[in-house]
Amino acid sequence: MNFNLKKSVIYPALKWKKISLLKYLRVALLLFFLACSLFFFFGFFSASLEILRRSLGFALISFSLFCTLKTLDLFFENKLKKPWSRPLAEKNGNIADFLNFETALIISKAQQKNSCYLFYSSFLYLPKLKFIFQRILLNIKRKDFEGFFEKGEPFEKVISRALEIAIERKKEKIEEGDLILALAEIDPFFKRLLIQAHVGIKDFQSLVEWAERVFSEKEKFWEIEHLRKKGTLARQWTSGYTITLDKYSIDITERVKNNLAVFFGHEKTLKEIENILTKTEINNVLIVGESGTSRKSIVENLTQNSFLGKSAEGLNFKKVVELDMNILTAEIKDYEEVESVLNRILQEAIRAGNIILVINNFHNYVGNVSALGTINISGILSSYLAYPQLRIIAITDYEGLSRHISKNKALLSFFEKVEVLPKTAKDTLRILLSRVAFFEKKYKTFISFQALKEIVEMTEKYLPSLPFPEKALSALDEAVVAYAQEKVISGRHVAKTITRKTKIPVGDLEEREKEILLNLEDLIHERIINQDQAVRDISSSLKRARSDIGAKGGPMGTFLFLGPTGVGKTETAKALAEIYFGSEEKMIRLDMSEFQEASDIARLIGSEREPGFLTSQVRENPFSLILLDELEKADLNILNIFLQVLDEGYLMDGFGQKINFENTIIIATSNAGYQVILEAIKKETDWGGVK
Repeated sequence: MNFNLKKSVIYPALKWKKISLLKYLRVALLLFFLACSLFFFFGFFSASLEILRRSLGFALISFSLFCTLKTLDLFFENKLKKPWSRPLAEKNGNIADFLNFETALIISKAQQKNSCYLFYSSFLYLPKLKFIFQRILLNIKRKDFEGFFEKGEPFEKVISRALEIAIERKKEKIEEGDLILALAEIDPFFKRLLIQAHVGIKDFQSLVEWAERVFSEKEKFWEIEHLRKKGTLARQWTSGYTITLDKYSIDITERVKNNLAVFFGHEKTLKEIENILTKTEINNVLIVGESGTSRKSIVENLTQNSFLGKSAEGLNFKKVVELDMNILTAEIKDYEEVESVLNRILQEAIRAGNIILVINNFHNYVGNVSALGTINISGILSSYLAYPQLRIIAITDYEGLSRHISKNKALLSFFEKVEVLPKTAKDTLRILLSRVAFFEKKYKTFISFQALKEIVEMTEKYLPSLPFPEKALSALDEAVVAYAQEKVISGRHVAKTITRKTKIPVGDLEEREKEILLNLEDLIHERIINQDQAVRDISSSLKRARSDIGAKGGPMGTFLFLGPTGVGKTETAKALAEIYFGSEEKMIRLDMSEFQEASDIARLIGSEREPGFLTSQVRENPFSLILLDELEKADLNILNIFLQVLDEGYLMDGFGQKINFENTIIIATSNAGYQVILEAIKKETDWGGVK
């Protein structure tokens, strides 16, 4: 394919754009028309007829000319700027035909020179690029480009890559974002700036998408989505009255209607839920997922799609309401009366025919309910769940499913289960970007992109037992609250927030921690006599782990201390816990002689009946030392569960939750072979052979 801007379909629009005087002439004509009109009306009773006639004539002529120029402007905006287009993937023709107007304007300003000229032109004329640089705390000036103009890559290389990116992003034209992304990959000066800002290409793609959303055209009042916000009386008249339901429910549709949002991720999960709800049999959904995985956000997404008419056939314009069991049980103490009210609620929902009923924390109201203020509604529900007019979305977690719901097979048969997994890091970053405006307005501060990126990366690494996006949003809120007075929230503030939240030292090494690491051997030797080799190995392992140059995936360090009783194995572990982790209380000590049966695995990692002794402590204290005392006394099956911990750095607990051990040090002690060690000491045997 070739490139010829002057022979492209967008070139007439570029020529028209150069006639900038027309814009000012149009404004002048409008002002002249208003002046003549005012003179005509106010001078009607005082001016002569001739003057009035002339002022009216001037007003009509100026207004006619204004309308003509406005028509030409509309022709420019709707025709010249948006000419016909061919599919981007076509392999022949003029690449310039695929440019949108803004991209073509940037290229024309750069006079089709090399990549640095294109970058400079984009810097001058693209607000999106200035927005991006502001967000990554880059203050670029025109003089910074000096010395780089002759070092740019060929113009054709940038345009070809921009075309490829536009195809990858499924665009109809080569847009400004595609050009910016191509420049970020190719231009030497641009790449240098991104390296200085610690922003990779994937991060920059997120920035471009963010800028495109921020600068997207504001919705017009005549657009269908805007009109649907108002609702219609006709749609309300098509359903019956739900007086009792309205009293004991939260209208999710009304809440979503007043705050339309952009949702990210879980597209497949949402589609699966829609497919179930459109069935004529078993059209009830049981959403299963841990708290913080956006279970309710999926329901809000479904509600918004239904409200806007974008949902699956048969689900559009439904009313989604959440049954408020807290109000119901608080107002009515008598169980029989509660049962009567629930019957009326369900009957109203069936008669209305347009209700999708949501029950949050479903496990609290079925099965063996024992919590104060809760009741068992499974019997009442079961008599209505078979009605196709009633659609119920129940929300629970894995523990609730296991302990309560799964034991009621009859009730469970009316639901199809849909699992909600935590959102990906990429989707979480997009969610944070979409919430930035809210946080900045609320706390009157500026949040850098680096801060958002660090939040996602650090919460993923240091808060592994909590799900996305909740942990990232919580960390962002804490960071902004703590450092709003500094006006700009940076990655450094995020690191301090994560350290405070997890007690794990992250980010740049603070002076105190530097001092500890540099003098770790001496500090341990203040409590431990001799054991030089063991202390050296421990110190080296910690230094590698803290500098992030050690092996990834496992704990910070794993050690096996062998030797007879009284040589300082346990004391060394205690000293390390106090010196590096801050307190001996940071040591999780397990007497492995208490785990001599395979059945003891449940006590270690948890079960339906009890939390795990090891997993619950590591979840609460991920930055700690684990001491496995007298390891050789444990059952072989107990030892085998540590293989995954030592190799991959995590363990699945009894509830199926992933427990992260990457910020722990594991020390196992044993008396095994102590006779060999004592004999080697007597004979001064080489320690390599003894090991």
